[in-house]
Amino acid sequence: MSLDGICIAARVGITCIVLAFFVFIPLKSRYRYDIKTTCLWVSALAITTVAVTIIFLTPGQFLGHYGTWGILLWICVGVAVFCITLKGTFLELLFTVLVVLNLYVNIMAISRVIVSTWMPDWPDTVAEALVSVGILVLYMPLLYILLMRFYKPVVELDVRLPFWRIIWIIPALTYLVFYVKIINDYWIKPVNINGEDILFCILWSFTTYILFLVTLMMLLQAYKGIAAAEQARTMASQLQMQESLYEHMMGNIKNTARLRHDWRHHLLIINGFAEKGSVDLIRDYLQQLTPEYLAETDVPVCENHTADVLLRYYRAMATGRGIAMEIHAQLPGDLKISDPDMGIVFGNILENAVQACESQRTGEPCIIVRAFMKESQLVIKIKNTYDQPIVEKDGQYMSTKHKGESRGIASVRDVVEKYQGIFRISYDRSYFNIHILMNIPKEK
Repeated sequence: MSLDGICIAARVGITCIVLAFFVFIPLKSRYRYDIKTTCLWVSALAITTVAVTIIFLTPGQFLGHYGTWGILLWICVGVAVFCITLKGTFLELLFTVLVVLNLYVNIMAISRVIVSTWMPDWPDTVAEALVSVGILVLYMPLLYILLMRFYKPVVELDVRLPFWRIIWIIPALTYLVFYVKIINDYWIKPVNINGEDILFCILWSFTTYILFLVTLMMLLQAYKGIAAAEQARTMASQLQMQESLYEHMMGNIKNTARLRHDWRHHLLIINGFAEKGSVDLIRDYLQQLTPEYLAETDVPVCENHTADVLLRYYRAMATGRGIAMEIHAQLPGDLKISDPDMGIVFGNILENAVQACESQRTGEPCIIVRAFMKESQLVIKIKNTYDQPIVEKDGQYMSTKHKGESRGIASVRDVVEKYQGIFRISYDRSYFNIHILMNIPKEK
């Protein structure tokens, strides 16, 4: 390889490595494969970038007249690599690829203009390699702020919004302006370049940077607003559930008081049957009383108050709708998990389970709940029958009541992640299964 080829490969390769570091570290939670496999794919994209630059975008090469096709080829390869290695919607990943492309070409544009203006006696490829590395070093704090401080929180929130249908157009338009104006003036046309051109390239670079930064800040605020609205909705649902449970408990208290008041009358009647020596009448009368009293018994299912309240609430709801519910819960009362978090986990899962069984048209609806402690971990296993189709997209389970992921499942996942736990969903032809493992916080 010639000296020019070596310098171009070094310039492009170093820039790709630095950009890949700042881009893929924030996206670590989205990896489809392990780090080694992901690095291999990213290396393939870097090699493709070097090849496209040398073959299509270097003057004098036999495909130099097809630079536009080379750029389109790189964008297609970049989007393909991102889709293969990362989880996310197509438009979200396209936005990321276009942002990276803009950052890359801005560095190259500034280095090209500086070399043409201030280093005319140097070999172009050698000078551009040295200057681009220097600019890249100066650019690193900006990359850290843009990608680590703002893009990473957006990725970690992992909330699907329709904004991506429009947001990707911003980096697409900025690159289109760059392609039409800067490449046309500084790469294709042999014009005289001066200090004003350097200032223009730098200002354009900062303009696109600030535009991307503001876009990410807006996305982050929008995500936080949706998260806050979802939390408010969950709290409202929990309050409504507690109000219903309170009314149910007050009804039980009134019925129990009534039964106690009536008990002396029942004893008089039974005593009258006993005086007559009619065992059959006593037996029949007791059989009539037994269902009424058994219906009012409300035996706790576990020691933890929040879990006990929710389990009994949904058991009563399921029973009233003809759904069999089996509960095996052994949870201590001093569980170091907040009541709101326990409410979100049990409330959302049981609500979804009851709704799935209620809409079931074939077979016998059934819900099975198991909850217990395993050393310092809370284990929850809930399974329910179903016969409606399950819509799964990119590992997310879509709601049947609105567009997007089920809010209940998303809320449960957030709580489980808060306690550094594991949240797994599986299903077969008969049962929809949810497995949860949550680490109990240690006392400080």
